[in-house]
Amino acid sequence: MTTPDLDAEQELDLGRLWAALIARWWLPAAGLLAGAVLGYLVSLGGGATWRAQAVVFLGQPLSPSGNAQIQSLATNPSTVRQIVHAESTIRKVSADTGVKPGVLRAGISTQTVAGAVAKQGQTPLVAISVKGSPPRKVAAAANELAKIVVSGVSGYVSTKISGLQAQIASDQSEIDSIDARLKAYDAVLPKSSQTDKLIILTQAGLAEQRRGIVEQDLTQSRDLLSLAKNVEASRVVTHAAAQKVSARSRRNTLVVGAFIGLILGLLAALLWDPAVRVARRSAA
Repeated sequence: MTTPDLDAEQELDLGRLWAALIARWWLPAAGLLAGAVLGYLVSLGGGATWRAQAVVFLGQPLSPSGNAQIQSLATNPSTVRQIVHAESTIRKVSADTGVKPGVLRAGISTQTVAGAVAKQGQTPLVAISVKGSPPRKVAAAANELAKIVVSGVSGYVSTKISGLQAQIASDQSEIDSIDARLKAYDAVLPKSSQTDKLIILTQAGLAEQRRGIVEQDLTQSRDLLSLAKNVEASRVVTHAAAQKVSARSRRNTLVVGAFIGLILGLLAALLWDPAVRVARRSAA
């Protein structure tokens, strides 16, 4: 007995398959064309959706003296993702805006804006996006999420701002009191005796000295308050406005449809002859 030539059989099978493809070339071509047409029609029928995006600055918290950065919720970009995807947040935004919770769960996304490098101590800008419909509610949901994020990361800085405002009010009140005292000294000074004048001038000098100290403290508190409001505090940089976007990528849908049609056409060309033989045997 001779050993069968497996290579010859493989070459024969490949040749038969190639011949079948050549003979039925119109089937892959028709499948490619039909798949592309169907993919295009599907992309047209997919409708459109809306996307709204708000940009948030998380703030850069500093030490009470304002000369050193500190770590907090605002310095961690992951904080935004955790807040906006929390179930409690989704339910609150849904109740406030009318967007269904399922739409929010599927449509919320966050992304750090390019150019902000957290590793270098620079707190990033974070874009909060919501995709869905209708447009007015989608924009309202994105803005609501941005407000929730700002509120969630602003605890330390808000307390700091309140403390500085109270300190400024106290310093200003003390300065007003010193000014009133100095005015009273000026009023009684001409009518006083020499001994009383010395006492009044001494008291006035001490009041002036105290006023300078308080004035310096007031200036420093105002500078720290400005720093806290403009640098440390989180805020919404740009509010969301809905923008129409395609629900499906038309190009991707067309390519996928054409590819599937081509595969089906190739299979049809390869299985054409076996299917015809089976049909004939069944008929016989």
